[in-house]
Amino acid sequence: SKATKTLNLSEDIFAGMDFTLRGNGRSIHHREYFHLVKGRDLGFNTVLAFFSKISSGCGEQLLTRQTMRLGQLMPLPEFLTFYYAHMGYYLTQFL
Repeated sequence: SKATKTLNLSEDIFAGMDFTLRGNGRSIHHREYFHLVKGRDLGFNTVLAFFSKISSGCGEQLLTRQTMRLGQLMPLPEFLTFYYAHMGYYLTQFL
């Protein structure tokens, strides 16, 4: 059921959603690490390609059963935060 091309764009998001749904009350501890390397090309086409990858991954999230189940499981303020941080941002930019 997960053999779509764009689903692999957001595999970390889907792993977090699955863990939240099946984690039995456990929590995920978030840590950030900075890795500094040579600068990247920030031309218009490069940035546009990156944002189109991210937005297509958010579109695939919107169509899944995990998002519906999270909407039933999470309290409303948490779900609205999750929604706007992912697919809701692109929907409001479209409107």
